[in-house]
Amino acid sequence: MDPNQPVTPTPEKATGANKYLQPYKSRRAIILDNFLGGFTWSLGTFFGLLILTVVLGYFVSKIDLIPIIGSWIAKILEDATTRIQPATVPR
Repeated sequence: MDPNQPVTPTPEKATGANKYLQPYKSRRAIILDNFLGGFTWSLGTFFGLLILTVVLGYFVSKIDLIPIIGSWIAKILEDATTRIQPATVPR
C-alpha cells in the first residue's frame, strides 16, 4: 500500500445495534417508524395513567376522602347559586 495515497474506508454491512442507525432509510420507513413509536408511546402513557388512576382511586376510597371533598364542593356550589339567583320577595 502506498503511504501517500488517501485511505478510503470501505462501507461495511451494519450489524447489531448499528443496523437501526442506518442513515439511508426511505421516507416511508422513517414515517412508519416514527408513527409506530409515537403510537406505542401514547398507548404506554394511557395505560400507565389508567393504572395509576385506578390505584389512586382505590386508596382514596379506603381513606374516606371523597365525602370531605364532596361536602366542600357542595358548600361552594350552594354559595355560588345563592349569589347568582336574585332574592325572591314573598308576596
